[in-house]
Amino acid sequence: MDDSNQHLKELLKQTDIAFKALMREPNSISLNQQYEEAKIALDTYTTSLKQTLSDKCLQQRHR
Repeated sequence: MDDSNQHLKELLKQTDIAFKALMREPNSISLNQQYEEAKIALDTYTTSLKQTLSDKCLQQRHR
């Protein structure tokens, strides 16, 4: 779980950095794209993590 936590922290950091850069230059197409990509990476990871935890919970119930 430590690797998962570290990866999550890194994705959050990347998203935060991209957001702050975008706030400084809100009309920048490249910064908008970077922020969108960071959000997608974070959303994808959290969705995957939720599914993994849900699967583990279901496996434990069926034992």
